[in-house]
Amino acid sequence: MDAGIFPTTLWSDVRRGGAVGKAREAALAALAQRYQAPAEAYLAAALRLPRERAHELFQEFFAWMLASDWLAKAAPERGRFRAFLKVALRNFATDELRKERAAKRGGGARTESLDGEDAPEVLDHATPTPDEALDAAWRAAVVEAAFERTRLALERSERGLAFAVFRDYYLAGGPEPDYRTLAARHGLTTTDVSNYLQRTKNAYREHLRALVLDTVANPSDLGDELAWLVTEERP
Repeated sequence: MDAGIFPTTLWSDVRRGGAVGKAREAALAALAQRYQAPAEAYLAAALRLPRERAHELFQEFFAWMLASDWLAKAAPERGRFRAFLKVALRNFATDELRKERAAKRGGGARTESLDGEDAPEVLDHATPTPDEALDAAWRAAVVEAAFERTRLALERSERGLAFAVFRDYYLAGGPEPDYRTLAARHGLTTTDVSNYLQRTKNAYREHLRALVLDTVANPSDLGDELAWLVTEERP
């Protein structure tokens, strides 16, 4: 299908140069902010770093991405920002290891390997792997962001009670309460509970979809990315 019929996504705007100058920096910063925790989890797993050092390394990585033109070279098959980020972080981390080894041998030159596709695996295949760490952190981050957007939207429209029912049903620890329990807790009928849950669930899914849409270059990839995401997320 022709990609031209689809709306522009945040990632495609950055990758294709649709955003330039300050707009490009802002678009990339928005993506980076969403992926900061997953990226740091990846770096901590890949390099066996404390989280403080992983945070510093991510800041260095992001500064390099802003300063370089590597984004313009992103291959179409890396249409999802998550997949693109894994390659970039792996190569960046490999380069950091080479730099550290060179410094220990008395040299300080940095090896520019970031464009390479043949970079070795960073460390070993411990559990979880760096890829698994990034995936798990991304799932958690995007689901949390979707819940927060849903909460804010409902509270701003004076429908906070609907989110309270949704929260108690899906997010509270322990077994899910039944509709009668929720109705008694919030002074509602069971029909109200059912309606609130369905409407809020639909709103949550729309926010989730919007968040994921920004991280694919072609919205035709949205279905696959959502399918991957919902294998672990809830509701």
